Amino acid sequence: MAIPVLESVPNYVNFPASHPLHVGYQWSAPVQNQILAEADFILVLDSDVPWIPLENKPQKDCKIYYIDVDPLKEKIPLWYIPSERFFKADSLVALQQLNFYLDGVETIDQEWVRERYQAFSKIHAEQRAEWKRLEQLTDSALITPQFLTACVREAIDEDTIVLTESITNYEIVSTHLPRNKPGTLFGSGASALGWHGGAAIGAKLAAPDKTIVSLTGDGSYIFSNPTPVHWMARKYNTPFLTIIYNNRGWGAPRMSELGVHPDGMASRTDQFWVNFDPSAELAKVAEAAGGAFARTVEKPGELMDAIVNALEIVKGGRSAVLDVRLPQVSQQQSDFRNFEKS
Repeated sequence: MAIPVLESVPNYVNFPASHPLHVGYQWSAPVQNQILAEADFILVLDSDVPWIPLENKPQKDCKIYYIDVDPLKEKIPLWYIPSERFFKADSLVALQQLNFYLDGVETIDQEWVRERYQAFSKIHAEQRAEWKRLEQLTDSALITPQFLTACVREAIDEDTIVLTESITNYEIVSTHLPRNKPGTLFGSGASALGWHGGAAIGAKLAAPDKTIVSLTGDGSYIFSNPTPVHWMARKYNTPFLTIIYNNRGWGAPRMSELGVHPDGMASRTDQFWVNFDPSAELAKVAEAAGGAFARTVEKPGELMDAIVNALEIVKGGRSAVLDVRLPQVSQQQSDFRNFEKS
C-alpha cells in the first residue's frame, strides 16, 4: 500500500528511520505539518497526543481511525481526537491482522502502489538532505544542537542504547540521531524532569554489555539528582555517558512564554529571566560524587574527539559527563542587584 509513517513524540524505536516510507517526526511544534495536512486517511497507533489541533491538524474531510489499548483516553481530561472509528486493541495484533487481510486482496493496483512508494521515498530523501544541511555550522565558534547531535550519531554504533531527555531539543535529537533497531532509543513518557539519570543506571543493569548514552538538557540534568545518580553508578558498576545540551537557561519556559505572548514585552526586550548566570560547572558534580570523567566543551573543533574519548572511558568502566555549551537561551544580562534597586 506504500503507506508513509509519521512519528509523533517518539519515545521508542517502532519503525526504522532509514526506511524510505519513514517521513519524519513531529514534536507538537506550533507549525503545520504538511504531510499531516495533505492526508485523506490517517491510522493512529498508540499515541496519546498525535497532534495539537490549535496549530497542526489534518484537513477537515480526513478520515481518522484510532487503534490503541486506551483509544478514548478516559483518564485524560479535555482529550478528543475526532475519529471515524476507535478500536481498543493491541496494535501488534491489529497490524498483523491487517497485513494478513491485505495479502489476500487481489484488486490492489500495484502500479499505483509503486508510484506512491516512489513519491514518499523522494520526500524521505529530501528530508534527510535538509537535516544534513542544518548540521553545518554557520559560526565556527558556536556549537549548535544539530551539530552536537550529528557528532553523537557518528561516534556511536547501531547497538548503543540512547536515552533522551533533551526537552527543547527533542525534535533535533530525533531527526539528527535516527535509530533503526528496537530497544536502542528510550525517552521519558512523563512530563516531569530528571528521568534520564536513574534510567541510565537501569538500562546498564538490564543490558550490561551495551553502551549507554544519555542526552539531557541542563535543567533536566539538575533535576536528575546527579549526586546520588553518579554515586550509584560507581557503586553498582553501571558506567554511562551523559551529554548535556547546555543552553545555560530554561528554554522550555521561554518557548511557553513566546507561545502565549509572541509579541509581548519579554519577546520585544529579551527579558525572560530564564538564564543560569553564572554558569555552573555541571560535569564536576558527577566527578565529585561518583568519580566520573568530567569535561566542558565549548569549541566545535574539540567536540568529536571529546565524545570519542568519553565513550572509550565509559567502555573502560568509568562514567563520563560532557557539558557541551550551546548558544545561550537568552542574551539577557542577569544582574539581580541592579534589578532589586530598580
